[in-house]
Amino acid sequence: MHAAAVVALLVLLPPLAAAQDANCAPASCGNLSIMYPFWLRGRQPSYCGYPSFGIDCDTAGSAPLLNDSYLRVLDIHYGNSSLVAFHTNLAADDPTGCGATKFNMSATIALSVLATSRANWELFLCGNCARRPPAEWLPINCTGSSGAPWFVFLSHDEHGGGADQEIAAAGCQYSAVPVLPGSELRAPGDYAGLVRRRFLLEWKVPGDCAACDASGGQCRFDAGENAFRCLCPDGSSQPATCARGEFTDPTIPYEPSISFTGLLDLISVRC
Repeated sequence: MHAAAVVALLVLLPPLAAAQDANCAPASCGNLSIMYPFWLRGRQPSYCGYPSFGIDCDTAGSAPLLNDSYLRVLDIHYGNSSLVAFHTNLAADDPTGCGATKFNMSATIALSVLATSRANWELFLCGNCARRPPAEWLPINCTGSSGAPWFVFLSHDEHGGGADQEIAAAGCQYSAVPVLPGSELRAPGDYAGLVRRRFLLEWKVPGDCAACDASGGQCRFDAGENAFRCLCPDGSSQPATCARGEFTDPTIPYEPSISFTGLLDLISVRC
């Protein structure tokens, strides 16, 4: 291969890498920093994050929507894989809050990699009870299908059995709304505000992005293979991490590419 070709190649490669920098680089949406497993819909390729974690950034200033769902994202904690959100139906202009009696959080996040955090407290709404509910349950101005009143109580044990046992003993239908710790339910009038409070969700997506980053790689998701990929500096896409000793620019996105060695071989054939 001619020396001039080698020089031309070495001069050309850095600008090519720089031209790709913006594709999956961390981005901003309001006060949120968007990076893997999230990606900005309409502004970044979908391989920059997990498919159902596309963020719709609202230019009007509203909290961004998660993947065109009912969930609006207020904060993202990458260190412990959690986010703070609220449900648009619960935050709707309903002064009574009675819409929450038909709310099903499990259906909201069904078939997703999100789960309500055990750190949440839970607001239970119970109606059509077969027996008199406990005295500490507060009546609210909503009625069930039989015209019987609904009651509400706040449990500090989101996944505990105590609340379930009380509800079963009273023979009630119920729905439940997660709320952040620190909420207070002192009077029936507090209820409508509580159902509109934010709550904590946690995610668990394929792959260990922190390990990929530590190895010098970049986190990507291959939707065709439905698998996590670690993009390495030689252009290869690995299932977990890059080989030790490699170095990469953390802004270079995943693109089908030829390795540096392969490119040299290709030039050698043509020279």
